Amino acid sequence: MKSFILTTGLVALGLYSAAQDKTFGAIRWTFATEGRFFNTPALIDSTLLAGNSDHKLYALNANTGQLRWAFKTKGGIATEPCVAGNVAIIGSYDGHYYAVDVRNGKERWRFRTGGEKKLGGKGLWTMQPLTQYMVDPYDFFLSSPAADGKYVYFGSSDSCIYAVDIATGRQAWKFRTGGPVHGSVAYSANTVVAGSWDTYLYALDAHTGQLKWKYKTGTDTLYHGVLEGIQSRPAIANGKVYIGARDARVHALDLQSGDTAWVYNGGVAWIPGDAVATADHVFIGTSDSYLMLCLDARTGRELHQAKGGGYIFGGPALSGGTLCYGDFTGRLQLLDRNTFRSTGIFDTPQRQSHAAELLDSAQSINFGHLAAGAPFEQYSTTITVMDKLYKLGPFTSTPLFHDNMVIATSTNGLVYGIALE
Repeated sequence: MKSFILTTGLVALGLYSAAQDKTFGAIRWTFATEGRFFNTPALIDSTLLAGNSDHKLYALNANTGQLRWAFKTKGGIATEPCVAGNVAIIGSYDGHYYAVDVRNGKERWRFRTGGEKKLGGKGLWTMQPLTQYMVDPYDFFLSSPAADGKYVYFGSSDSCIYAVDIATGRQAWKFRTGGPVHGSVAYSANTVVAGSWDTYLYALDAHTGQLKWKYKTGTDTLYHGVLEGIQSRPAIANGKVYIGARDARVHALDLQSGDTAWVYNGGVAWIPGDAVATADHVFIGTSDSYLMLCLDARTGRELHQAKGGGYIFGGPALSGGTLCYGDFTGRLQLLDRNTFRSTGIFDTPQRQSHAAELLDSAQSINFGHLAAGAPFEQYSTTITVMDKLYKLGPFTSTPLFHDNMVIATSTNGLVYGIALE
């Protein structure tokens, strides 16, 4: 009876509509690879483009999952494809950004940066042994490009942001930041915006590469000075830039001036994933607090939160009244975007097989449970824990809505096309 009263009350307020509810149905198709998908795929008409750690960009029929073509680089691909006309631009750990013809998978051009790499440091986050160089196990992405019709813009591990002619692959300009740029790029109103591992967000003139403004995010609340920058793409809407960072905050800035509109404090949890902004709301996920948040776009006030069981590194997808996101436990979640009420859950087959063993009694990631008595301070323990988590088929990318389906790429190397009902 209480549930009935709550639901009818929400209907009266216009916040809930059973007709808008979506839930997961059967898997329509899957596509398997030998590598891992970390970044978000792109959709152009009925073609899905997804880059993989096996060095390949795959083009699939988005309706059936059938392979159309595959383009191979000499390194893992960890960027979202940027589609500009008939080309898709991707970045590879082989040190190049490539323009690939989306119709046939042929290379149009390649551009060499100063080199791409995973980031790390000695004694990362005070882990032992302090003299050992440690790769950051959460540095999943390279800088995904953005385009304006003439130029494509992307960052690089060489600390630069580049503008390259889409037609020729020739450099128009580059701008040097104070650290590697693995954060993805956003473009709006002749302004290129990207975050760096130096903790600054940069706004550049798209024509000249001249600095318009820069904004310093905070420091990691636990480990100051150690890989604490920005690894997400800014969202631009309402004349503002919205960005999360490893300082556990969401920052809202004026696009033209860089002035602070508001800052949301997420406690001690990184906010590493992409934000999605509408006229009224900002949707964004957190890492260690396992939250999907809905914030007021004008004030930053928290309106809703949904707590799951794992880190969220991808952004949410919106379609009508439905929001979808994935987490590091191999789960996709559907929410009513107005109430944040859960309407559907999809678990990877890998999660179904390993959740009882790897997740705690609350079906959540628990480092102590996964460490199984190994010393927390050892880097080797973190790597062992991550290897266990990968058995769940985690999602680190943003899902897509297409043809009454959710399409999602997983670190288990699979692409899923899941029906919506």
